[in-house]
Amino acid sequence: MSGVNTTLSKAEADGLVLALDRTEVLAATVAQLRKDLDLGEADLPLPAVSNAAFESLRAHVLHALERWQRIGSTGLSRAINRVDLTERMVDAAMSRGGFSELAGMMVLRCLQKVLLRKHFAQKG
Repeated sequence: MSGVNTTLSKAEADGLVLALDRTEVLAATVAQLRKDLDLGEADLPLPAVSNAAFESLRAHVLHALERWQRIGSTGLSRAINRVDLTERMVDAAMSRGGFSELAGMMVLRCLQKVLLRKHFAQKG
């Protein structure tokens, strides 16, 4: 499966971000991020539903990533594993924009988890 494309196109990412305009999706995404990154409400507050929600989440995740890197914590590698990013996805994000891009990828991946769970819950 080494030929599988594990990156999101800009259109796919933009489409995912639009789902954050729904209150229940935004709240569930924040809950998923808190769980996967082991962050509390103070570290990752629920942003207002708006066009800026994605960037707000990315900024808070970025802060956590930078903190883990600065203190040499295993939190960074644990977070990458819990969010379920592949090594290829991490490498691509880091080469495109460093920790800011990685933080955005983490937000998108948690949003994907929420939307998939919601989709299959409706089918069941």
